[in-house]
Amino acid sequence: MPDPTLRPYRPADRAACLALFDSNMPSSFLPHERAEFIEWLDGLDGSSSEACEYSVVEDAGQAVACGGIWWGGDPQRPAGFAWGMVARDLQRRGYGTRLVLARLERLRELGVAEVHLDTTQHTAPYYARFGFLEMGRVPDGYGPGLDRVDMVAQLERSGA
Repeated sequence: MPDPTLRPYRPADRAACLALFDSNMPSSFLPHERAEFIEWLDGLDGSSSEACEYSVVEDAGQAVACGGIWWGGDPQRPAGFAWGMVARDLQRRGYGTRLVLARLERLRELGVAEVHLDTTQHTAPYYARFGFLEMGRVPDGYGPGLDRVDMVAQLERSGA
């Protein structure tokens, strides 16, 4: 298991996060989604109306994963995960688990009881290991060959 460092995203991380995104095309992301990811990263400077945080996982000084959370928006979807990814060649080494657990804990700290995410059919089983349940699926929802799977997890309160 790696001994990664989880820290807040900084604007200087933009290129590294885009490289992580690119390493996961087209298996997890499609080229047209890159502009949406750039918009998300550029909105982290406080210009976005959505409450959000983004984190980077580093190992030996290298960005190996990144992912975010959002909360306080839509009452139907009160909080969730955003843009989580691990470098394609570094998957299955514990980085994703570190990122998922940290994001769940941060949402618990914020008092969130229900976490939403949308992902592909390829990563839905991974998130199911953390208690996320499939609520719906749209075949080719992201594009040809990539179904959109909507998932929800109920969080226990910290210390409960």
